Amino acid sequence: MKKTIFICILLGLMDKSLSAQQWNIRYSVRLGGNLPYYALSNINNNTSRVASKKVGFTVTGLVEASTARYFAIQSGISFQQLGSQLDYSEFGNTPVKQHTFWLQLPVNFVGKLPLKDSSYFFLSMGPYGGFGLMGSNSFASNYTGNREDFTFGDSGSQKRFDYGVNLHFGYQLKKGYNLSAGYLLGLADLSTSSRYEQRNRAWAFTVGYSF
Repeated sequence: MKKTIFICILLGLMDKSLSAQQWNIRYSVRLGGNLPYYALSNINNNTSRVASKKVGFTVTGLVEASTARYFAIQSGISFQQLGSQLDYSEFGNTPVKQHTFWLQLPVNFVGKLPLKDSSYFFLSMGPYGGFGLMGSNSFASNYTGNREDFTFGDSGSQKRFDYGVNLHFGYQLKKGYNLSAGYLLGLADLSTSSRYEQRNRAWAFTVGYSF
């Protein structure tokens, strides 16, 4: 009997504790531009270089859950246009703009610095997984060489699956709008060639709204 009473009291205390952890749920949408490029490493001579940046865009929908005003967890879906300007060697002696389109699933851990007017600065960081949707190679109009079509896959232009780390710093206004700057650090080798390794990189600048 005493054990039953003790268990009931314990369950009641646990239920009260869980109820006190009120989860605050917010949704947000972010739109913006980015400056994507590739980090390339030549396996044969152990040299690295950065391909030229190009202009892309990003669209992200996020769900944020928090139990405290200083910390939150975010996840959602992000559509990213990445790629780079390849200036030499990959397609002979002609420049080519490579556009790739990715669907990403980020998981971010967010630290907040609240201000007196209910606005706050935030810093978020976390991993992401990416799935390649489609891509294209854009050649100069006067190029007469091989115009290779872009394909995803182990025997295509790039591997289809990507993963890496996201980092964002921004400011959330009281009325729901937010501004942020971020960096995408791809960790997966996307190259299908045995001669070099290729990884996604991108700077991003976004405007968003939370509700």
